[in-house]
Amino acid sequence: MFNHTKYRKKIRITYIASATAIGFAMLVAFPWMHTHAKGMGGYYVATLNGVEIGSASNESDIQDALKAARLRVNSESDEMVYIEQNLDIKAEDRITGKRMDEKQLEDKMYKTLKSETAQNDDKQKAYVVNINDFTVTLGSEEEVIKLLSAAKSQYDADNKFQIGLVEENANAYAYLTAQTYTSQLEAKNAGMVMASADGVSDETQNAAENKEVAEDNADGVKSVSFAEDIQVLETYTDKSEISDLQTAIDEVTKDKEESQVYVVAEGDCLSSIAEKYNLYMAEILGMNPGLTADSVIGIGDQITVTVPKPELSVIVKEQQTYQETYNAEVQYVYNDNKYTNETTVLNEGTPGQRQVTALVTYQNGSETSREIVSESVIQESTPRVIEQGTMVPPTFIKPLAGGTFTSGFGQRWGRQHKGIDWACPIGTAINASCGGRVVRAGWFSGYGYCVEIAHSNGTHTRYGHLSKVLVSVGDTVAQGDRVALSGNTGDSTGPHVHFEIIVGGTAVDPFSYLN
Repeated sequence: MFNHTKYRKKIRITYIASATAIGFAMLVAFPWMHTHAKGMGGYYVATLNGVEIGSASNESDIQDALKAARLRVNSESDEMVYIEQNLDIKAEDRITGKRMDEKQLEDKMYKTLKSETAQNDDKQKAYVVNINDFTVTLGSEEEVIKLLSAAKSQYDADNKFQIGLVEENANAYAYLTAQTYTSQLEAKNAGMVMASADGVSDETQNAAENKEVAEDNADGVKSVSFAEDIQVLETYTDKSEISDLQTAIDEVTKDKEESQVYVVAEGDCLSSIAEKYNLYMAEILGMNPGLTADSVIGIGDQITVTVPKPELSVIVKEQQTYQETYNAEVQYVYNDNKYTNETTVLNEGTPGQRQVTALVTYQNGSETSREIVSESVIQESTPRVIEQGTMVPPTFIKPLAGGTFTSGFGQRWGRQHKGIDWACPIGTAINASCGGRVVRAGWFSGYGYCVEIAHSNGTHTRYGHLSKVLVSVGDTVAQGDRVALSGNTGDSTGPHVHFEIIVGGTAVDPFSYLN
């Protein structure tokens, strides 16, 4: 009896312990099972402006909730609402924890953002103007327009174009962008619509349309725009952070640097200088009044390659019509009996006149490009006619291998030295500098043994002070053929070869002809 009771008591204690352990395990496991049953594997905690919003199963839900909350805040105001936001998302590795759905996140974020807008009521509304990396803060939209107009008006003296701010939206962020427009054009188009609605005759309407087309085709400024990206954000800030309008205008429109000048070096031309500084040729010409694309520049000349630039650059496109002198393309008449370096002008030609309409682009007053819209000839140009030879002229090579240069062409010892000398051992092979016909082969006064060759372009080459002549008068030789051996004959001061090139009966400096 005693043993049986003791055994039953032991079973009861064991059962209670087991049930407690199983219950605790289920309590721990249930949230994890619930989470994975819904496919929620991650755990991300969102904090907005220092306020913990809650957690979600993925980052995209948090981002989407913030966009929706911002749109709600913006939709409740007639004006753009600028709200500071600092969203922090942290991933945590945990099994348990309650996730919020996107709507719950949006509601809590909305309350946080609304509290931020309430705090902004103590600050002054302002407009932050971003021009690329430059920023200035002004007190009203009107001041923003005055700032941009101040830059524009420098290049739109007639104030034909106006500045407007247009609202843009991107990823729930609202901002303004600057645009230019022609008020006269808008008024004209409105008048056309009214005329049509009032039943004006087709003839009258057509005449008005033709007048409009004529005005569109007339010379003058066609567009004004800004080179930089401009964004205007509405915000709330302390009064001390708002710039004075005139100070802002000075900062935006005044030049910020000095001109840079390039000194022309050997081998430079205008196009190579433009390429070096990543400029268009038109930009180089615009920065250097007096230069044209055909200007010849010399070593040491100074070329302006950069000019001072303001923070905001204005681009103006202007249509211009003008007359210019032009020359017709040169015409060539080819002669197979002349060399390519021989030309004869058969007719000088005459210049012509033409009318050109071009669309010229300026940046801050300097021309950057010119697009020809149309051309019409007023007076035809007659072409220049040049006769050009087609035969390749002969070339000249050094008449020996090696040798030591000892004397050049020109005055020597009080008289003209008509060739150049190379010292070399007696018996060195002397080769024809150019192919041709042998016209002298033998003793020739102070030259000693001498060979002279006539070439197809009328030039002659002469080889003197030879020890042996290997050709005869009348022989035809090719360039590089051996014609003699060097020596020390005639009026010679030592073993060498004397070499001349004779053009039109006059000796010239061989170094000007040798390849």
